[in-house]
Amino acid sequence: MGEKRDNIGIISLPAYAQADPSFVVSSICELGENFFDQAGVPHRHDFYTVYWIKRGSLLHTIDTVTHEVKKNTLFFLAPGQVHKLQMSERIDGYMIAFQEAFMCLKDQSQVSGINSGLFFNDQFSSIITLDPEQSADIESIVRLMLKELNTREPEYETALHGLLRYFLVLVSRIKGQSVAIPAEQHAVHNSSIFLKFKNLIEEKYRELKTVSDYAGLLHIKPVLLNEISKQLSGITAGEHIRNRVILEAQRYLYNTDLTAKEIAYKLGFDDPHYFSRFFKKYTSQSPSEFKEASRSVSHQP
Repeated sequence: MGEKRDNIGIISLPAYAQADPSFVVSSICELGENFFDQAGVPHRHDFYTVYWIKRGSLLHTIDTVTHEVKKNTLFFLAPGQVHKLQMSERIDGYMIAFQEAFMCLKDQSQVSGINSGLFFNDQFSSIITLDPEQSADIESIVRLMLKELNTREPEYETALHGLLRYFLVLVSRIKGQSVAIPAEQHAVHNSSIFLKFKNLIEEKYRELKTVSDYAGLLHIKPVLLNEISKQLSGITAGEHIRNRVILEAQRYLYNTDLTAKEIAYKLGFDDPHYFSRFFKKYTSQSPSEFKEASRSVSHQP
């Protein structure tokens, strides 16, 4: 037997960055063999990533779902998602990567086009196929990004902010989602609360598991947090918290050799039996049944 996998590695942006540690645009070929070695093992990024596959095809496993990615496809990864790439033939394209601070994602006035469902949605990922005209538009934006990064003229960072924001707005349009920020002040306020709630879940889902916990941190009543969550996402705040815990459990079951008991403790459960009942209640499978089913699917030729 091989070495037991008991963790999921985290790759930081400077590992890919040639010069700027907060924003990277690179052709995939120029990332080098080391990139492909790392990408073939389940890992996480601590930054936002967009891949544009222009030619070739690959299998991309995001969390526990494997997607076949063919030419003229964009796919999006948020920090913390577990993924790996399996190349079925030589690919050509680009990687765009940026840290959260680069786009001030926690500032609601700055998120147009970014919090539009490209990185955050029920599937926790977006995969978009482009037609030739859309590909030409994306190509022109990426080339301008590369030019700004290479020449570093005065205020090039401001130019990169604008190009990245335009890129995300354009792709959101292609995906068919509205990226306009609501004009009504209470709607903006609710969007801000919801974004803070989602960020808090990412930071604290191992320790805090009730709506009351998060409502207290946001200084609002639990019933209001549930209303805002249902209005903006279609599901309750409790479901968001639960889904995040289950997703992390599935990531560990799929990508590591940890036992259900070990995963329970990692996710902040004092009682492993309660964790197993919790997991089965909301997925209709025990942790061991999920692991067995997911492994059998992933090992199919």
